[in-house]
Amino acid sequence: MAVIGIDLGTTNSLACVYREGKAELIENELGSPITPSCVSVLEDGTVLVGAAAKERLISHPDRTAASFKTWMGTEKTYSLGGRSFLPHELSALVLKKLADDARRFLGEEIEEAIISVPAYFNDTRIRDFMDLFLMSLPDVKRLLSMLEKLGTLR
Repeated sequence: MAVIGIDLGTTNSLACVYREGKAELIENELGSPITPSCVSVLEDGTVLVGAAAKERLISHPDRTAASFKTWMGTEKTYSLGGRSFLPHELSALVLKKLADDARRFLGEEIEEAIISVPAYFNDTRIRDFMDLFLMSLPDVKRLLSMLEKLGTLR
C-alpha cells in the first residue's frame, strides 16, 4: 500500500509518491502530473473533473467552476447544470480524482495521504480541510497535514 502526498491547489492540483529513494509525480489519465482544479457538469448530469472540465470554462461557464478552494469554509454556492455545490464538495471531487489517478498509476491502494494545507488557513479551516479529505478518501487509513507531519500542529 502506498503513501502519497497531495497538493490541492486553487488552480491546479497534483499528487506524488516517494519510492525508490525519490519523490515521483503521479500522472493522471492524460499522462500529466498536473490536474486542473476544475469541475463541470454535462447536460446528461455526468461530472467532469480536471482537464476536460477546464476545457469547458469558456464554452460552458454556467456548468463549470474553478478557483473554488478559496471559498472553502464559506457557504458560497456554485450552481452547475442545475445542481448546487459548496466549495468543499467541488474540492472533494478533485481529491477523489487525484486518488483514483494515484491508484491507477501505482497499481495499488493508498494507505496514507499527506496533504499540504494553505498557510493562511486557521485551525478551524484546517479541521474542515481534513474532514474534506476523510469524506473524499474514505479508504485511506490515515491522513496527515504537512504541519502534523512536521509535528507543529496539535
